[in-house]
Amino acid sequence: MFAGASGTQQLVLAEVLGLAMARRAADILERHRGALSLGAPSADPVQRGDDEQFAADNAVFTAVLDAANECLGRFDARPADDRWCDALLQILTLGQLAEME
Repeated sequence: MFAGASGTQQLVLAEVLGLAMARRAADILERHRGALSLGAPSADPVQRGDDEQFAADNAVFTAVLDAANECLGRFDARPADDRWCDALLQILTLGQLAEME
């Protein structure tokens, strides 16, 4: 965090960061909604750039989901594999909240 930031400022910064990450993850899901519903990436060379973007977005989304799952683990004692769906729902809920601001 910022050097010299108070505890309250650090909490606000963490909140803003969390909302930004959730918004980014929700944007990724929305951007790739069609591809996710169809399954495998296209073999079309024109789509290759989209496939590369999908791979990059997937890495970002996975990192956000892992972080959300870890945070949720502070309040939920279930194993990470059992709470990932709840973490995803939290991301989507926070993404909608961030969109309203």
